[in-house]
Amino acid sequence: MGDPHQEVIAVPAAARAREEDLRVRRTAISDLDFVLALEQHPDTRAFIGQWPREEHALTLTRPDREHWIVERGPHHEPVGYVILYDVIAAGYGVYVKRIAIADKSRGVGRRALAALVDHAFEELASPSVCLAVYPQNLRARRSYAAIGFSEITLFPAERRDMQQRVDPFLDECLILLVTADTFRRPGAGATTV
Repeated sequence: MGDPHQEVIAVPAAARAREEDLRVRRTAISDLDFVLALEQHPDTRAFIGQWPREEHALTLTRPDREHWIVERGPHHEPVGYVILYDVIAAGYGVYVKRIAIADKSRGVGRRALAALVDHAFEELASPSVCLAVYPQNLRARRSYAAIGFSEITLFPAERRDMQQRVDPFLDECLILLVTADTFRRPGAGATTV
């Protein structure tokens, strides 16, 4: 999935000068302690699934998956991670399996996700990007809406198909989708470094 040589994506700054430099880079095995700790953090645990180390390690090797670390500042401090699934052939575009960010309500997750959505459209030629979110995760839903995601209604058979072919998300989850036409880039666009 994607260009294996594309290891880092610079995340553009939005109009506010107070925003720190961000970038996303491919996850390495050495990052998994950080990933697992963030996944288990009380502020994160209620909103995302938890995987064992082996599942994350397997994801790093699969050609239909991308696992990214979100980094902040000049020293590239890890502050989050994102997992993408290429399900274009199944008719679902690129699926955001998971996004976890340590620094909440600072725009970090929104900006990182926007850079990866741009990557999905520009580099992976995906017609859409979708994700599942718990209805009570209002902070995340606001961030997703800010870059153009909107809820789609699935018939029961469509929901079951997506749960079987893409991700076994819980029935209570909302499905959100963004297309290139509805995507709102917070900055000038992501660039490959």
